[in-house]
Amino acid sequence: MAQLREIRVSETPLTYSNKRDWSFHPSAHHVRELLLHFLPSGFVLDGSSVVTVIFGKKRESDLQWHQVLGITFYYIEAFDIAAYMALSPKEKQECILSAVTAVLVKIAEHAGSDPAAIVHAAQCVRNCGFAVRIPIKKLWRSTPDRQFRIEVYRCLGTLIGEVWEAHVFDKAHTLLGVDYLTPRRSNAERTTHFSKSRWQGDIYEVTYSRDGSVMYRLDLGPARRGVPFPQDDKVEVIPARSQRLQGKLP
Repeated sequence: MAQLREIRVSETPLTYSNKRDWSFHPSAHHVRELLLHFLPSGFVLDGSSVVTVIFGKKRESDLQWHQVLGITFYYIEAFDIAAYMALSPKEKQECILSAVTAVLVKIAEHAGSDPAAIVHAAQCVRNCGFAVRIPIKKLWRSTPDRQFRIEVYRCLGTLIGEVWEAHVFDKAHTLLGVDYLTPRRSNAERTTHFSKSRWQGDIYEVTYSRDGSVMYRLDLGPARRGVPFPQDDKVEVIPARSQRLQGKLP
């Protein structure tokens, strides 16, 4: 059976609109990604690789709970979207976590899967304060002469959604600064797009494996010449250990 690879959260088509100022999905992005992160590796829910939890009233033609082509759909009809959007960010994330956890537990019990693993994952989300920095070690690289090292982290949190950081170290593993592969606030899942990393001289690149396109680029040539990394005064997303670099996207 297929393992669970993605949890989607969306608003019912009956009330969804791209025209209004607020959007339901971004407020839930970090919650669903954190819950998925803390589930056991290879976790099987009901044989679907994707679960879509839809908040609000369903259309008459829709089923409240069904599975098709490897995706499980589940409506939470007793949910007030407008009231939810009026909550504070902390209240929203707890509301979404509780609702999605209850749905996954119900599906797991019906499918004969392990609901305890889901409950434990939800508690881990709360224990970490709905924020975590995940090392993406497949993208870590040292320069051939070992003078510099870049470590990439995927950060999930309440006010940032999903942000990717590149931590730059010298040969003594002293942190020189932190650069950003993504905007400082984002609600896009990037794990499939940041596939591989490489050095092109003093330029560190992250590529997308499907077409080889460069998704991120950072030139360490100035650092090698002794130029200090620039600082900025932007708001911290998850506390970093030193000053930050200015982003250099291709």
